[in-house]
Amino acid sequence: MARPPVFIGIVGWKNSGKTTLIERLIPLLVRRGLKVMTIKHTHHELRPPDGKTDGERHARAGAIKTIVIAPGAWEMSGRRQAGAPPELAELSPHVAGADVVIVEGFKSAPIPKIEVRLEASPTQNPLAPHDTRIVAVAANYRADSAGLPRFDLDDAEGIAAFIAALAK
Repeated sequence: MARPPVFIGIVGWKNSGKTTLIERLIPLLVRRGLKVMTIKHTHHELRPPDGKTDGERHARAGAIKTIVIAPGAWEMSGRRQAGAPPELAELSPHVAGADVVIVEGFKSAPIPKIEVRLEASPTQNPLAPHDTRIVAVAANYRADSAGLPRFDLDDAEGIAAFIAALAK
């Protein structure tokens, strides 16, 4: 029987570099032989495909499937789905076949998460001190990681190795 995929969240405040990091991580994980899917939570309505949506960016990077959850709608791999958007826990049937599911957003999800911090971000409140599920911090400055593994935000190789180790 196939092993269920490992979920890893990439969380942080708005404009902290989450999507850019995910775009860099996906091909590195794929090169390690892992099948990667993504789930993205957005507070905005779904946009029509234009080559620039986060789901499209994840797919271009090599995700085998992308799911985007918006307030009143959701899509899988760019196709709108019927019904109300599901909760993260309800997506298990849709992630079969993946080794790793990278979850963007869903700050309060009960999954392991890597907190992304950007020095230029307008919000500087760290999440890790208030969330025991954060397993590492990636920042572009010498951020206090409260004893958690700390990665430079540009160290996509190191972060990918960390995620791959969780998936083994």
